[in-house]
Amino acid sequence: MKYGYMFYQKPLKPEMKTRPVNLGDPIQSCAVKNLYREMGIREEDMIPVPRYDLENYEGEECVCVINSASNYEELAYDSHFMPPSHRIHAVVMSLHLHRDLSEEEAAYYRQCGGVGCRDAYTVSYLQSLGIDAYLTGCLTLTLPRRTQEQARGADKVYLLDAPADIMRIMPREIREEGIVLTNIERYGNPGNRNRISVEDAYEEHRKGEERLSLLRDTARLVITSKLHVASPCLAMGIPVILAKNHFGERFGFIDRLIPTYTPEHYPEINWNPAPVDIETEKARIKELFFHKVRAAAGRAELEKMWAGKPPIYQIDYHTATSRAVEKIPFPQNGFPYAVWGVVLSAAYYLEEAMRKQVPQAELTAGIDIAVQGEYCGVGVLKPDEIPNLPMDTVIIVAAPSAREQARELLLRLNRPFVLLRGTEAEWHNLP
Repeated sequence: MKYGYMFYQKPLKPEMKTRPVNLGDPIQSCAVKNLYREMGIREEDMIPVPRYDLENYEGEECVCVINSASNYEELAYDSHFMPPSHRIHAVVMSLHLHRDLSEEEAAYYRQCGGVGCRDAYTVSYLQSLGIDAYLTGCLTLTLPRRTQEQARGADKVYLLDAPADIMRIMPREIREEGIVLTNIERYGNPGNRNRISVEDAYEEHRKGEERLSLLRDTARLVITSKLHVASPCLAMGIPVILAKNHFGERFGFIDRLIPTYTPEHYPEINWNPAPVDIETEKARIKELFFHKVRAAAGRAELEKMWAGKPPIYQIDYHTATSRAVEKIPFPQNGFPYAVWGVVLSAAYYLEEAMRKQVPQAELTAGIDIAVQGEYCGVGVLKPDEIPNLPMDTVIIVAAPSAREQARELLLRLNRPFVLLRGTEAEWHNLP
């Protein structure tokens, strides 16, 4: 089995000269690949799955973790997100939504067996649609904590997409020491392409891994406005200050773990924060991830094992009974009937088939030597009570060992009857 990760070959529009690309996207895929490694999955079994072409994906069959954000921006581009292709066994975990779902998408999520959401807003929105949803946080929270040796060697301060207005209140030594970086790059569209090139997408993935390594190995403090800078730093044990003019619903998980500062709270910023220990929370997220990925892989292998093997029996009890009833020349006018053999499930299939296919018939009694009480709302008689019935047609669905006894008794009593054997029917003296 192959294991997919989101591959961000960003959509382009011919009328737009440049397209912003955020390293936070491939950084999320780096987290998924790292979790796959912890599961013992080989590098050659990890494959990129195009994030913006999941619906029409025709690549290798795979289990794929869908840990992405979907908002109205992608509707302006040539994008095909969900539901995924039949070749993808999706594990929806760490999903963020900021747009209304189509009915087809909502129906897909309802049958997912629970949707893991990145933030509380997405949980609330999906639950309002009757979808089983729960909060997981972002999978970048599972990145490994850096070692003590790595932390000792880290001496750089990074202003990584830090808000501009924070500079005026920042302590001078941090401002002077801070190295300004950004996770946002822009790509031009030289022609009429609808995607950035595959080569550029792989380069962004490489840069995402490089950015994580840089922060892990050298950062003693990171000041940022970006979710997918703060979350990886938090996971790796890097002191981080998260500040932004406004926090949207996407941040509805990280605010449970570290302070979030808007301009009115800038005076409260602790400029010398300690690393936060989230190893307990990390372990819970990882445990669920491993379970859901293994379950998806196991189900895919099971489906593959049974695929293409014809069933031994081409019909089931229900179909057999219906077919048998179709062959019987019942009268067109109303008539009463009884069922012999109500201890068998076939008797209940028969009552359903008669109700649907022969609505003019009225069930008056069940007959069985081993059953007392009621059958489908009518009383159950013993075989020796049959003479007390009016001239009802008796339909025999009894076990093979009892069929001949029932047949002989009804012939002797000169009663109309039908004997069912699978899809076949024998009848005598029908009214």
